[in-house]
Amino acid sequence: MSLWSRPLRDLAAVPPVVLRGRSNSNGLGELVRYSASPLLNRVRPRFPRIHAERILGLASTGHGASLTYLDASGAVRSSQLERWTGTKHMMLFAQDEDNALRHPRHRVEKSINFILTHGYGRFPDSRVFERTIDPWREWLLGELDGGPSAIDLVVTSNGHFATGWARLGPQLRRWFPNATVVRAIEHHEIHQRQAFWASGFDEAAVLTLDTTGEPLPRKGWRQIAGTISVADRDAGWRTVREWLFPEMSSGTIFDATTHHVGFRQGEEGKTMGLSALGTAELFESLRPALLLHPDGGFSFLDSDGFQAALDRYTPARAPGEEITQQHMDVAYAGQAILELIVVNAWRAAFELTGRSRLAYAGGVALNSVANGMAWREVRPPSVYIPPNPGDPGHSLGCALFGAYEVARWEPPSEELTEYLGPMYDEGAMAEALAATGHPLSRPRDLSQTLATCVANGHIVGRLHGRAEFGPRALGNRSILADPRRPGMKDYLNVRVKHREAFRPFAPAVLEDQVGEWFDLDEPSPYMLRVVPIRREKLDLIPAVAHVDGSARVQTLSERQNPDFWRTISAFHDQTGVPLVINTSFNLAGKPIVETPADAADCFVASEIDVLAVGPFVVSKKDLAWYLETDSGA
Repeated sequence: MSLWSRPLRDLAAVPPVVLRGRSNSNGLGELVRYSASPLLNRVRPRFPRIHAERILGLASTGHGASLTYLDASGAVRSSQLERWTGTKHMMLFAQDEDNALRHPRHRVEKSINFILTHGYGRFPDSRVFERTIDPWREWLLGELDGGPSAIDLVVTSNGHFATGWARLGPQLRRWFPNATVVRAIEHHEIHQRQAFWASGFDEAAVLTLDTTGEPLPRKGWRQIAGTISVADRDAGWRTVREWLFPEMSSGTIFDATTHHVGFRQGEEGKTMGLSALGTAELFESLRPALLLHPDGGFSFLDSDGFQAALDRYTPARAPGEEITQQHMDVAYAGQAILELIVVNAWRAAFELTGRSRLAYAGGVALNSVANGMAWREVRPPSVYIPPNPGDPGHSLGCALFGAYEVARWEPPSEELTEYLGPMYDEGAMAEALAATGHPLSRPRDLSQTLATCVANGHIVGRLHGRAEFGPRALGNRSILADPRRPGMKDYLNVRVKHREAFRPFAPAVLEDQVGEWFDLDEPSPYMLRVVPIRREKLDLIPAVAHVDGSARVQTLSERQNPDFWRTISAFHDQTGVPLVINTSFNLAGKPIVETPADAADCFVASEIDVLAVGPFVVSKKDLAWYLETDSGA
């Protein structure tokens, strides 16, 4: 179904209370009880001010670990543990925690082991905090590293693995002897800070949506799945709505959908992509069970009821099995339900707070199709979604909380850059490329060279500057290709990325040209918004068009990334098309490359033709051949 013709289904307000035990007309069983309570108006007390010049944010959740450093001079470094280790979704545990969770004996440990194993299909890979934190910090900070004694403030959460209250949290000064340690921040409060303090807004409505946070004593040990709050850099924070897990967890609905179609935790993007191939048959049978409430909450089948409905429609697919039309229909249903919930939550966030700006985070914020639908339906004046809005971005949220609410630094008035990884010198770059055994060159005009290779149909890998902090490659750790070639999507999926053939590729487009090619009239810099391609342009850029005529767009200005902008501008000059395919520089099952050596290894192991690392280039054949010869693809 085309994204132009796909209507947003029935967002009319519904009665705010559904009585337990009332069945719907489709016989889907009982609905989860929902009772709208008055606005919370929960004001977070100001934290006592602590002087700090160097701040470290630490996080390890079920989605992986990350580390962030801020200092008062303006330096920022952030990276996920997977980028350093080369293993996707790498977690961080305390030594005794790692042993207890791998060989559980008690109820809580068995429960956590089950959740992690179910999510990934096996117990996830991990490192031990006691042996990891020092070399990881040294790698990330590089020339900024003054040793552990230079850190003034460490911020983490009692709900995190490794550094929580039950593990090493109370002992963190063993590793940071001069630091004040702050752990009194909840899961969704961290998501709120990820969004707001990185946005550059003075004040905003803040929305968070994910599967669940940690059990909270103030909620009778219940868990929160979403929040609406008001943030003001002068007046502080006020929470107006909290939705509880599991009955109002949008993430739980999409997680169940993802597992039913045979994907694992961290592969929700595959479900989103697959949904475009589905029909509305299952969704239409489930739609009467979804009730949307004016305060942004919703009522739906409980987890068992939803799973039963999916099972009745089609058996769950095991990973690797054939994907049937019925599985595509399941993906469509989960995606369409999520879109309705997200649009309703966006609308409520504006209406309940009276604000004209929205900052949005949590794992659900990565669903760029739902984001695109919300933009289209709500028409918000201004929205900021950080490039790493889920749990892997928690360390940044912790560090920003420390900087602007504990140390009380002056908040910035502009968005935080997405390029936050460590730098690599030209010596390391040249050494890594020389190890490939292919000729090394340093083109006079690198942008023209890469643009010509792409225009000739060749595949280019690009590593430049600091890595992006988040799951999207935004030019500095990217594979680039020609969007004009109809066969390029299949070639990249099968021969280069080694992934499912249905998955689309994103375009990186010059910001001042985006409106001519896409139904989009404002920046979308982080690939967090799916929009229709203009009808008259579809045949010109088939390799970035999904089956419904949409694309997950990254807009690019010269200010954001001058070198990447020059490459796309050169391609525009050569071809008349102001965009290239931009996909993450990695192979299936691996994290995005981080170091020059990572890039060289991926180049050798794949069918990438040309690799640019900093100012240097290597190629499988003589570079002149790629500049003069069309690939025929």
